[in-house]
Amino acid sequence: MGDQPHPFHAVADLAARRGLRDLKLAEERGGQYVRLYQATPPLFFKHRNDPSDSYDRERFKDFKRILLSEEDCDKGPEATIALIRSLLEKFADYTPQRS
Repeated sequence: MGDQPHPFHAVADLAARRGLRDLKLAEERGGQYVRLYQATPPLFFKHRNDPSDSYDRERFKDFKRILLSEEDCDKGPEATIALIRSLLEKFADYTPQRS
């Protein structure tokens, strides 16, 4: 994503204003690692263009990973939030399979 701000920053800001207060931004290593997540249901969203990171397994080991493509995020934060809302509904009953 280069020098531009990560699209998840705008999504997280707008989500808080739109009532998705449980959707949080995880950012580590000076912005090199950026994820959106929600504890219930345990889901985290990764932008497909972001590199894989062992932090995903450490922090989100019991969470379902959902990849969002560039096309999922290029229509702006409103469209991305609409997609995330639909995914949260789709996976509302998700429970971790690992013990």
